[in-house]
Amino acid sequence: TKPFLPQELLLRLRAVLRRVYREEAAAARLGDAEIDWGKGTVRRAGAETSLTAKEFALLKKLWDARGSIVTIDALCAALWDGPLVGYENTLMVHIRRLREKVEADPSHPQYLLTVRGLGYRLRREERP
Repeated sequence: TKPFLPQELLLRLRAVLRRVYREEAAAARLGDAEIDWGKGTVRRAGAETSLTAKEFALLKKLWDARGSIVTIDALCAALWDGPLVGYENTLMVHIRRLREKVEADPSHPQYLLTVRGLGYRLRREERP
């Protein structure tokens, strides 16, 4: 309720609308993998692989927070309803399968990184 100029009001409204109604790109790149959000597929080295519903939700959650740590609890809450006890091992299996589809070498990941004791982080690519 502070008094401010009409131009400032317009700028604030645009900023809010930009955050709320972000246009999501139809495809995203993660190293040599191309993610097609519309089809739910990953194309790497010429081969296209479909994502399961859980893998898609997991990748989307990590993509939206790329560069930041996403806790195990937040990932479990995004994937399953109800009490979140006992899903940690299942989450690790989903992460492993997602790494097999996205990473060139799933045993030595470059993009989908584990942060010990906290959760996972999707590395943000540096632009040259």
